[in-house]
Amino acid sequence: MKKRMLGKTGIKVSLLGLGGFHMLEISKNLVSKLVGIYLDHGGNYIETAAEYGDGESEKKISYALGNHRNEVVLVSKCHARDQEGAKKFVERTLKNLQTDHLDVLFLHHVTKREDVDALLKRSSALDYLFEAKKKGMIRAIGVSFHGLPDYALELLKAQDLDVAMTGFNYYDRFNFPSTFENFLPYARSKGMGIVGMKAVADGYLYRSVEDAFRYALSQDIDIMVAGANSEEMLLKDIAIVENFKPMSEKSMENLYFRAPELGNYVCRQCNKCLPCPEGIDIPKIFLYEGWYDRQMRDYKPHEAPDYALRERLAFWFGNQNEAVTAYKKLTKNVTNCTNCGLCEERCPYDLQIVDKLQLVHFKLGNGEIF
Repeated sequence: MKKRMLGKTGIKVSLLGLGGFHMLEISKNLVSKLVGIYLDHGGNYIETAAEYGDGESEKKISYALGNHRNEVVLVSKCHARDQEGAKKFVERTLKNLQTDHLDVLFLHHVTKREDVDALLKRSSALDYLFEAKKKGMIRAIGVSFHGLPDYALELLKAQDLDVAMTGFNYYDRFNFPSTFENFLPYARSKGMGIVGMKAVADGYLYRSVEDAFRYALSQDIDIMVAGANSEEMLLKDIAIVENFKPMSEKSMENLYFRAPELGNYVCRQCNKCLPCPEGIDIPKIFLYEGWYDRQMRDYKPHEAPDYALRERLAFWFGNQNEAVTAYKKLTKNVTNCTNCGLCEERCPYDLQIVDKLQLVHFKLGNGEIF
């Protein structure tokens, strides 16, 4: 398996990382088998979190690694924001993993204003992590987040960290484009390592796994972490990564047209619908819808499994308040629309824009039931 340098950390990582969340679903013996398969194929990055089963995932990984600890880049995450809480969880993580150091420790899901405020005050979890790094207990400190990158970006501008981790997939590319356009370039300008996750958008892209991995790995990232709860799933991911060839810009554009998950509902933020004669910022409205429910609640009929998956994932990232607040600040919305149809004529993806604007007004602006 190919390896890349993790930013300026000096740590070399395999293109595919093995995540620990799905290890909660299976026995420690199956975890051990999957870890063995992963190592045999040249993988060297194994990641978990203190929150995963309140330490259960960490213990299973320790069992699976046995005496192979020094062969892997071992990573965990800490969700505490205060100094004492961080100390408690990091020490417990080291004990659970039966190691004296972590190669990377992430501040887990920094996604709210209160996360940044707590981490930047003195003293905080960051103070403990910096001290632990000086003592050799942690080689690199990172931040992970889901959804909007704004708060994690604010943290990076205030503190020098080593690694960043977030989702990269062709579905949320259009719900949280600032991750690609603002956060990623800034982190790279600081020499940070970039760890990707959610290549298949929390499972939503299950029909397009190969396209999803190729697209994610073609972004400016060092590694893509994926979980697996079966030998079949892991071997499929490994095969895709071992045969990986970067996707061209033209191929990405083609994917935006043909991806079944995007269809004729998800706005691609291409701006071709503009200018609106009434001054409605159509792409921005659909961007806020993406923050709200990832454009998953389209009020169209779906098969039961697909509907259930959409309902489970729509509010996964918790950015509803930001979406509603931003929408209410707009001076123009569907109430200003004259139904001229120009936007729909221009849309290359055949979105029913006026209907979609009405639906967003129902979701975010207390409009009438669509």
